[in-house]
Amino acid sequence: MKTACAVGDLPQFKSAFETWTSLGLDIHDLDSVMIQAVRQDQNDVVVELLHKELSINQDYPTSELRPPALGYAVDDDEMALWLLDYGADPNKQCSIDLTPLSYAVEQASLPTVKQLLDHTIEVLGMLLERGSPLNSKMYEKHYPSRRLFYFMGLETAVHKAAELGKADVVRYLLEQGADVGIIDAINRTAMDWAVLNNHQEVVGLLQCVERGHRAKEANRRYKDSLWE
Repeated sequence: MKTACAVGDLPQFKSAFETWTSLGLDIHDLDSVMIQAVRQDQNDVVVELLHKELSINQDYPTSELRPPALGYAVDDDEMALWLLDYGADPNKQCSIDLTPLSYAVEQASLPTVKQLLDHTIEVLGMLLERGSPLNSKMYEKHYPSRRLFYFMGLETAVHKAAELGKADVVRYLLEQGADVGIIDAINRTAMDWAVLNNHQEVVGLLQCVERGHRAKEANRRYKDSLWE
């Protein structure tokens, strides 16, 4: 099947695939074929695999450092957007919690990053609705990653969004109640990261929140003084 995929021979691939499925073999053993098809823009092959219920978001890592299918397409705008339309999750992690979005920030074009971020906000919403902790630090509950990257500034979601200058994600997290006062593992706040990387729009958002907090604290102290 890999050979047929490599040369773009769809009929040969279908024939080999039908033989495979007729033997009752595990469809999940074909994740490497899915990845090869993604790398070579073989959309028809990907569709055939999806129709036989090979998940585009495998529940197991394909490697220590590379997430499922979408992680191999972030430098290919057309394929990345096509996979998103088919339900690929930009936040699906590999063994150490790297995601397609992690790679996209480094490698993808701005339109692709925007599409991934649009999906990211949707995914964040679903995670929060299901009880994911908004203010937990990176790898807080993922020991293998925490053990490997203990030397990094393990941070919250709003830290990372501020560091990357993702104003729309920062705005969404703030609306959901993200705590901007949390200090990461290297003693920095979200504001510190935004200032360090000169992300002025994010700085403005965080300043508004900080002013609001100061006003509330001043009001609380004033009310307390009335009782003294």
